[in-house]
Amino acid sequence: MSGRPLLPLQPKPNTQVEEDDSPDPQPSRPRKGRSAVLVACEPCRRLKAKCDGERPSCHRCRNKGQECAYELPEDALSRSSARKEITNRLQRENSELRSLLHDLSRRPDAESYNIYRRLRLTDDPISLVHSIRQAELLLPVTTTDGDESATLQQIEANALDGSVIKVPARPWTTVAGDGIVSELISAWFKWDNTFLYPFVDHECFLKDIRSADPGNATYCSPFLVNTICAYRSYFSDTVDAVRRVTKKDLREHFFTESLKHSGSTIPTLPTIQGLWILFSISFLKGDDRNGSLYRFASYGMLSRSIIRHFFPNLKDSNPKDDATKRTMSKMMWGLFCLESLVAMKFRGADVLQPPDVPCPFTENSYETSTNVDIFGQPFTSTSPQPPLVTGAIGTLCRVAVLMSEVLTFGQNHKSSEDINSGGQDHVDERIEFLMKLNEIDNSLPPSLRHDQNFTPSTCFLRIAMNTIVYAIVRTLRKDVVLDQTNGMTVRTMVLRSCALDIELMEQYFARWTTGEFSLMAFIGPLSAGTVLLPLIQEDAARQLFPRICRLMHTISKRMPIAKYVMKGWEAALWTRRIEIPAAARPFFDSLDMGREELTDVSTSLVVTHVPRDESVLAKQWDNGELGFLLQKWNEMSLE
Repeated sequence: MSGRPLLPLQPKPNTQVEEDDSPDPQPSRPRKGRSAVLVACEPCRRLKAKCDGERPSCHRCRNKGQECAYELPEDALSRSSARKEITNRLQRENSELRSLLHDLSRRPDAESYNIYRRLRLTDDPISLVHSIRQAELLLPVTTTDGDESATLQQIEANALDGSVIKVPARPWTTVAGDGIVSELISAWFKWDNTFLYPFVDHECFLKDIRSADPGNATYCSPFLVNTICAYRSYFSDTVDAVRRVTKKDLREHFFTESLKHSGSTIPTLPTIQGLWILFSISFLKGDDRNGSLYRFASYGMLSRSIIRHFFPNLKDSNPKDDATKRTMSKMMWGLFCLESLVAMKFRGADVLQPPDVPCPFTENSYETSTNVDIFGQPFTSTSPQPPLVTGAIGTLCRVAVLMSEVLTFGQNHKSSEDINSGGQDHVDERIEFLMKLNEIDNSLPPSLRHDQNFTPSTCFLRIAMNTIVYAIVRTLRKDVVLDQTNGMTVRTMVLRSCALDIELMEQYFARWTTGEFSLMAFIGPLSAGTVLLPLIQEDAARQLFPRICRLMHTISKRMPIAKYVMKGWEAALWTRRIEIPAAARPFFDSLDMGREELTDVSTSLVVTHVPRDESVLAKQWDNGELGFLLQKWNEMSLE
């Protein structure tokens, strides 16, 4: 090869010079450019300031203490891709709105009118489109003339119109549409969450369910929504109407749907709440032995949760922490109040102790206690029924604490009750509990007194207080004198309390004739009948008993457990060879129950007490448990 020889290739200079290799200063590195931020927040964009893109608040906005908002979602890959997604969403909305206009113009007049009425009631026409599609899936046309479809569409529309709270059904449940779900959720907050089941925070639950985002919801879940709907379906005329038209039982469909979502072992608020509601469903069906598994699972999950550990670290000044504290304390105190009323109804039930967190429910006050509607606004003639009373649940918490003390005392002295039930020491201890209950009664303002302000809350509060009376005097002989000044005996106090419970519930059903009542309506007649049955041979008791049976017969139309209780009472009287009072006989004869139905009832509910002043063997009563008494009834029916 000719030409100039090539110079040898020099090695690449080492730019990573170690400090020990050369005393010369290290060459300055090129300045690193600022990392690009795909999406800046709106305040930084307006001022053309540097933004680090952190969410939910960037560094600059945090330092300035100002609100930080982003135009595009966090998962946007770029501004162009995000805008493309927005364009696609707008196109979908356009298509759905065109579909809505098509329905208005092409459907039969009756259906078009219903759609138009619902359109005027909603702020989101897109949700109406989804509701119509859900209703079509739920209520398919099964006849050629389309009459059934039109009827069901009308049922759905009427349910939505009559709902004071409107929520989306999807994605929480696939069982029913917006109308039926809204009606059931409204009924829960009107009749249940206002007293017996105050463990669901109204504000947080509705905020989450309306977000339609189960993945990011904290206070709502598909499990909780389906359990509430399953429970309230037992009291719904609308659900009855759907069953008559389609033969589809939404009660069982909601219950089955809830079980599909019940497999989570993570102790979340909605799971703990939903498990207790499942027990309530089993209880009103007469299957509390199986339902008790849900009840115990709820308490077990609550005890395993870390709520109590981080509760003290939550700050009231932080809105998110404040909501968390409120919902947690409502759940713990709500479950405690509920259990205090339920524990007495079951033999050998564990006594739940008061929560170790502050009570979130306001105390009663002469100045602030008043009637409000479901939204917390002053109750007027145009407000949705029923009226609620501020301070009622706070007073119930005080009553529940006293009930816990009474039940704990009873458990600690259970072994000596039979021997010392007539001893003066035993009587004095019971009288002290009655005095504590009297202190609560004397502290009530007029708005919380049933005789001055009759509402479901004041009615049920008095029934809860009478339930404590029964628990206090249950182990005493009926001739024991409780008040030397007026000669009040246990018998007199029991009969007076029973008469008041009956009067309250008769007035309740006369005032609110709707079938949308609460399970609490069952507690009063159950408690009264339980303590009255051992006195049934007395004239006063025989006069009261038919009135209790009339109430139970009314309740049995919604709660199967009520007719099982009546059959248990009938078996108890048959065991003692006592005739049912003639005035009560028609309510037993019209229960329409077969022997097979009674055979499947599994319940440990206590429906009467062993009389202590008669020579009756305990085995004849088996401590008054309903399951045993129904077994007696089956034996009687075979003879």
